[in-house]
Amino acid sequence: MRKPALQKSTAPLAWDDLRTVLAVAREGSLSGAARVLQVEHSTVFRRLKGIERRFGAALFERSRSGYSATAHGEAVAESARVMEEAALAAERRVLGADVRLSGVVRIATSEMFACYLLPRALPGFLEQHPDIEIEIDVANRNVDLTRREADLALRATNRPPEHLYGREVGELRYAVFAHPRYFKRGKAPAPEDLPWVGFDESIGRLEIARWLREHLPGKPTRLRSDSLLAMMQAAAAGIGAAVLPLFAADFHPNLRRLGPVLEQPRLRLWVLNHADVRENARVRALSRHLAQELPSVLATLQQLEAPARAPIRRR
Repeated sequence: MRKPALQKSTAPLAWDDLRTVLAVAREGSLSGAARVLQVEHSTVFRRLKGIERRFGAALFERSRSGYSATAHGEAVAESARVMEEAALAAERRVLGADVRLSGVVRIATSEMFACYLLPRALPGFLEQHPDIEIEIDVANRNVDLTRREADLALRATNRPPEHLYGREVGELRYAVFAHPRYFKRGKAPAPEDLPWVGFDESIGRLEIARWLREHLPGKPTRLRSDSLLAMMQAAAAGIGAAVLPLFAADFHPNLRRLGPVLEQPRLRLWVLNHADVRENARVRALSRHLAQELPSVLATLQQLEAPARAPIRRR
């Protein structure tokens, strides 16, 4: 019986085939790989079958929990990863040398920043640079700047990744908010007496989620979400109290602070980009603009003293 061999064919593998193996290895499923590659599920299945026929060896073990790479699959995926890193490094170096103030800049951030901070900070930049287009990615996942999934990131963290170049643009403060109907005769209720809106497991690592676990241990939540914006709207609908950022919740007509600004958490706000692209003209221009504008935007929206009446709305 002839033994299967990885070198069954001397013709080189197409890059699309290598990317397919790498995507399946990373995502652990055909559907996840299809989403990353932006192709149909059937296309990933067909490519993978063709690659395995060519090699004469299985690259993945299939189970109810997904796809796990065999030794052959890991070898192919690792080769594809090395090629991808080299290609991305070359792309970043070329992009970093671009001196044109035109083209697209992609910003990765959260829903809250995209809704409340960036709309106030960007108009002046777009007026000054009519040939630059801005795309905003509000996915909750951690966007990888190394893999060119975005050019800039606006993130709240006290420990930004060491491989990213960053500018600190402010400090975020939080308070507990609830619907005005919980305030009887103008008196704020005790947090432990209220129903609560909480955090889905996918964002349970956030410092504001830890505050809730530490200060109200075992407190059940009426609703949980992986979106801070959805949590704010749920609190505004009267479902329960929530820990929310001042820059957004202070201006909602159906929210009031239950008490003073929390001493913790305090999160620093950063504009981040990869070192290889920070000299790109349009990326540098937008990074500098955000570093100049966001501190004043945040100071305007973030009232550390409780409003004279809640809510206060500004235009």
